[in-house]
Amino acid sequence: MNQITQNKHEIMWWMSRLTVMLSALFLSFSLAASAYAAEITMGSGGNLIFSPNELTISVGDTVKFVNGELPPHNMVVKDHPELSHTDLAFMGGESFEVTFPESGDYEFQCDPHAGAGMTGIIHVQ
Repeated sequence: MNQITQNKHEIMWWMSRLTVMLSALFLSFSLAASAYAAEITMGSGGNLIFSPNELTISVGDTVKFVNGELPPHNMVVKDHPELSHTDLAFMGGESFEVTFPESGDYEFQCDPHAGAGMTGIIHVQ
């Protein structure tokens, strides 16, 4: 009877450790999946647009900009050079992230294609 009780305690100890490890793994995947609040495609569908071109996020959220088609593209925020990404993205799938630390409306554009209407706005609440 003593051996059975000892094995039972050992099994319970290992099961509790396994539960903790699996919970930590699940949590890390959940946090990694939500690393940014939204994604905007530059040159979506072969058009000179940002998709979406209007977005509402919360203060402190990060937006991921992904280069689509018809490069080169960049993202310049009006009156906010600290948030702008002026380097041109030439490769499809190339990306960068921008965090918006204060509330307000942030108008942005792709400098090479602004004349074609490649503009957008991000509302930060």
